Amino acid sequence: MAVTTDRRTQRERVDAMRGRLLDATIECLVEKGYGAMSTNDVVRRAGVSRGALAHHFPTRTALVVAAAERLLEQGSVEFRAIFLALPPRKRTLAHALDLLWSYYEGPTFVAFLELIMAARTDPELREVLADGPSQFSAAVYEVFIELFPHIAENPAAEQLVHATLALLAGLALQTIVDGDRHGQHAAVRDLVKSLGGLVVPGEPG
Repeated sequence: MAVTTDRRTQRERVDAMRGRLLDATIECLVEKGYGAMSTNDVVRRAGVSRGALAHHFPTRTALVVAAAERLLEQGSVEFRAIFLALPPRKRTLAHALDLLWSYYEGPTFVAFLELIMAARTDPELREVLADGPSQFSAAVYEVFIELFPHIAENPAAEQLVHATLALLAGLALQTIVDGDRHGQHAAVRDLVKSLGGLVVPGEPG
């Protein structure tokens, strides 16, 4: 009888376990919210022991901080991957903004929002997350520069991208509350897309 062996390295096994725990944490944040989420919820969802959790993340704060870092990294990576998967004819600023909105509508933003709100009264978490929004903004700007090199011709482009992200985040927060029952948020997003030429010279509105 052949004996199978785990050919993964120790680092790969550690990374896999950490990823499993962080993914479970993000799912719990989305489902339960930061205040109601417990480490017991995380270990149950991840299907691991409390000892495994404590080995990789000794405290709840260490766990959620690592989850926040994962969320930040995933956001820009997913945006770049999804956008570059589009056929060239669809690589327009309007499509890029639609993809950004899909991020703000999705679970990644919901989980990050839970952590941002928790950081208001948690000094340790706030210290780690303080630069989170600006890091995401910078990552998105880099993607936009890669996709639309002409952006660099506008001296205010970085500020305009940052303002667009702030607007989308605000709309997403309001949508969580009212569900955009009257379609006003969609109208605002359409207006932003129509003003694309302000950011990307020559980009049609």
